Amino acid sequence: MSPITCVASSLIALLAGTTAVIGQVNGTPALPRTFKDRIVFVRTDPSIGLAAQRSITDVDPNSGNVTGSHAAPEMNTMAANDPRKSEIEVMNADGSSITPLHVFGADPMLSPDGRRIVYCSGRDTIYWQIYVMNSDGTGAKRLTNTKTGDACAPVWSPDGTKVAYSAFAQTQPSRNPEIWVIDADGSNVKKLADHGIDPTWSPDGKRIAFASRRDGIFQIYAMNSDGSDLHPLTKGKSESSNPAWAPDGGAIAYASATGDDRRGLFLMGADGSEPRGLAHSKHQDFCFPTWSPDGKTIVFSALTRLGPQGIVAQEEKPRCEQWSGEYQIFAMEADGKIKQLTDAKVMGTRPSYGRIAAP
Repeated sequence: MSPITCVASSLIALLAGTTAVIGQVNGTPALPRTFKDRIVFVRTDPSIGLAAQRSITDVDPNSGNVTGSHAAPEMNTMAANDPRKSEIEVMNADGSSITPLHVFGADPMLSPDGRRIVYCSGRDTIYWQIYVMNSDGTGAKRLTNTKTGDACAPVWSPDGTKVAYSAFAQTQPSRNPEIWVIDADGSNVKKLADHGIDPTWSPDGKRIAFASRRDGIFQIYAMNSDGSDLHPLTKGKSESSNPAWAPDGGAIAYASATGDDRRGLFLMGADGSEPRGLAHSKHQDFCFPTWSPDGKTIVFSALTRLGPQGIVAQEEKPRCEQWSGEYQIFAMEADGKIKQLTDAKVMGTRPSYGRIAAP
């Protein structure tokens, strides 16, 4: 991994009001002490092999010093071409105690009460659907029955009663992703917006931010939770995607293109003001940021692209969702320090930080 440029002061400044006291978060009652911080993520087929034909240099994410190298994952296996074999797993906030849930899918997210996980999977139908299961991987239930294209990127509303997600209205290639909302029991499905992907709720449940290519290039937009008052938050000439609303509601983290055609982490006010860079690498793409419940940490995926990238012409997805290669998961603290949580053997991506209720 290459040297990383971090704007630590920016993160600290915007996080100053984000740090939550365990006794109360966003005005809600205190979480019981039996709740523990966990990260749920996607492990690209656990059976994937390592190839010795090429290697990737390991570089300390903070100092930039070379620390060694490792074999690149073999991307020519069936596993790399079959996302249905990706497994949902859970780990501690420091990357320890990785636990497979023996459920295959993508885009997992822990519920606010820590008892359920929402995710998408292609297990039952020709198109991917939205599912919910217990936090231990049991009791899976399908919520959606989309018939026009894949449904993914589900996110819980702050009160845990609804799930927003995106579903493609056209296929071959996948085009016009739409933002939908559904009750947590699978009832009351409602479309909120055309040309939207990767929704994220504001902590008060009143707003939803998402990425959209409606004006020619992916940018971050926001709307009311009923679909009204839709307007852009970013207006740059570079692609921006993967928004993640901060726990205090005052900021949004997102991925955006850097000058060397990589994706770095950025931060802006909830109204789109004061956008600034947080971290980037010359050799990796930083995607899919997620906040810790206390707002002190941003966890994200780092991608080292390998081999030719199968970009499908006219497919309406941001680059973070099209590129492939070696995935790792990192955490960025409020002081700007970056820590690696998973290595090449885990191949973790799409992390979601939350809390799981202990038995």
